[in-house]
Amino acid sequence: MLNLKEKKLLFDKNGFIVLENLLNNKNSFTLFDRVKSEIIDEYDTNYNEIKKLGGFLTGNLDIKPSKEIVKIWEILKESKISELIKELTNKGLNEYDIKYAGNVSLPNKGEQFYHTDGPKSARKILIGVPIEDINEIDGPTELIPGSHKQRISYWKFHLRKFLKKKMKLILNKGDIFIRESYIWHKGTKNKSRKLRIIILFILSEKNPNYINQDILDNIKFGDNMFKVSIKDRIREFVSIYLPLFYFLYKLLISFIRK
Repeated sequence: MLNLKEKKLLFDKNGFIVLENLLNNKNSFTLFDRVKSEIIDEYDTNYNEIKKLGGFLTGNLDIKPSKEIVKIWEILKESKISELIKELTNKGLNEYDIKYAGNVSLPNKGEQFYHTDGPKSARKILIGVPIEDINEIDGPTELIPGSHKQRISYWKFHLRKFLKKKMKLILNKGDIFIRESYIWHKGTKNKSRKLRIIILFILSEKNPNYINQDILDNIKFGDNMFKVSIKDRIREFVSIYLPLFYFLYKLLISFIRK
């Protein structure tokens, strides 16, 4: 087992780290199962509304948190995550604003283009909690180790042979991962018949103007990368049905903005 300093070195090198069996206990698993049931019930009950959301066509949707997701965070804090975050990022949890979130990859969908979550100048740390096993066919997140170290445009990313180093996050229930927001990554296709669910906790540096989230009684789905505007509807449609055109469009735009 790696000590804290070894975990720090690995995190700095790759931009992410996986901690196996951190939440491998009965209380955590019981809570995970409740959250999973809540998400599936919401999906089945409100499917006709959910399919209108941005991201539904591509198969990636966000989660608006409920009180049960807050409970996962409380269990996580009991697992010495505070000490680990302090070692990895040189800041304690009390120096961060915490956003509760989640990502769902829909069955037979979910393939994304490589992207980062925001600019490198606004550092954020993501803690991911899979509430069940995520295997090769379930649409695991694919990361490019080390790609967080410099801010580069989309077209430069594809020229630098980063893709030779790609790695999929195959996770077991009870594992967690921690990653930099700026690491290049994508969702892979969920080839299974089930929802692939990851609960996320997003840490950003304290902001005096930060507005606390609304915590719902029950989980709701939300837009993901694409929104519900006409422009985004068109972009999402093109990304699915004309992927080469969309890829070339992204290359061109990133080159123009260099």
